Amino acid sequence: MTTGSVVFVVGMILFPLPVPFGLPIMIVGLSIMLKASNDVKRLIIRLFKLHPRTEKLWRNTRSLRRLSPLKSIGNKF
Repeated sequence: MTTGSVVFVVGMILFPLPVPFGLPIMIVGLSIMLKASNDVKRLIIRLFKLHPRTEKLWRNTRSLRRLSPLKSIGNKF
């Protein structure tokens, strides 16, 4: 969990820069924290209940990732 927290904080520091590196780094840090901690999962679920549009956006993004053509290329080998 500490690795995810550090990556997330680095993303927050880089977020105001004109080059868009902060947001992808924050997403990576959040995904690491989601895999490692049930507390973070509960917090995200609570936030999704408060903001349903965010949950819809998250699910649409995840479905696009599952349909990625690169995933099918990787399975051929």
